[in-house]
Order: sequence, then structure tokens, then C-alpha cells
Amino acid sequence: MKISGLLIDLDGVIYNDSQPIPGAVDTIRWLQRRRIPFRFITNTTMKSRNTLCKKLSEMGIQVEPEVIFSAAFAAGQYVRQFKKNRSFLLLTQDAKEEFYGVEQTEENADFVVIGDLGDLFDIKILNKAFNCLMQGAKLIALQKNRFWLSDGGYRIDAGAFVTLLEYAANTESVLIGKPAEKFFELAVRSLNIPPDAVMMIGDDV
Repeated sequence: MKISGLLIDLDGVIYNDSQPIPGAVDTIRWLQRRRIPFRFITNTTMKSRNTLCKKLSEMGIQVEPEVIFSAAFAAGQYVRQFKKNRSFLLLTQDAKEEFYGVEQTEENADFVVIGDLGDLFDIKILNKAFNCLMQGAKLIALQKNRFWLSDGGYRIDAGAFVTLLEYAANTESVLIGKPAEKFFELAVRSLNIPPDAVMMIGDDV
């Protein structure tokens, strides 16, 4: 097997929350010096690509936003392809930057897009999303992770709230982030390398 490009996860591979993983920074610099193409692909839904670039820079990794494929970025691309794309975004203000050109609303939405709102999740916002779904909105999940490891320990991730809305509204979500096949296809295509020559580095099979 001849590998000529890489897809690299961020959480659990490059860093854990705010702490870089030993050896990760040196490894990325090694790849950059040898001009080995790679893309960071992440289910992180609380931060925009610009913010992720800043976070990586503070750890000593210098990359452009185009090197990062996040679930929020991919979902923004997905929603913009529809003429009717009024969206209720259950996202942080930072992550909403990836949805430029999309009309944002909390009622009569065409899409309910759910990522990780962290401590901002409450029954009020979930009921607003539920009512949009009952009125015909399509549910888009940026990821369905059950939990993640923060500096303060394990925390419930967005997948639990996606499942809650799916059950309550008797619907199925469209998954945009990992492990959705289309998400990987977009990342691989940007490398301009055949898929069988690209290796994925992650912490979760």
C-alpha cells in the first residue's frame, strides 16, 4: 500500500481539549517540511475553522483554514445547495460563521442543524427545534458522538441530543460529519489524491 496523503483527526490525536498531545506538533511540522499533503478532519462543532486555526497556531501548528474540514463547514456547504435553506442552528455563535448566506430562524425552518451547544443546551431550545421538526423541517446532525474528553473530564456530546430529537419527532437525521461517507469524500477530493492512497489517523475506529 502506497500512502501519499493523510486525513488527521484533531480531538484525541493532535490535542485533548486545550492540551496538545506529546509529539503531535513535531509530527505535523515533519509532514509540512516534506510537503506531504494532509487535511485535518474534525467533528468539532463549537468552533469555526478560523478559530481552530488560531488554536492550532497557539500550539505551534501553522495552517490555513482550507486545511481543516469541520462538520460545521461541510454542513454549511450542504445547506447552501438548497434554494429553501432557512435554518434553525443549534450551534455556538462561532460555529455559525460557517453558515454564511444561510437565513437563520427559530421558526418555520427548512432545516434544524444541531451541533454541540455545551452548557447552552436546555429544554427551551430543544422544544423549539422539536416544533420545527414537527412542522416539516429536516434534521441535520453535524456529528453523533456520545461523549468527549474535556480538561474537566468526560462530557455528554451532541449525539445524545440528536437521538433525543430523532425519537421525539419520529425522524432520522442526515449525518454530515464523521463517519458519513460524503464527509470523507469531500476531504479526500481536496487532496487530489486517489482514496486508496490516503490514510486516516484517528482515535476512534
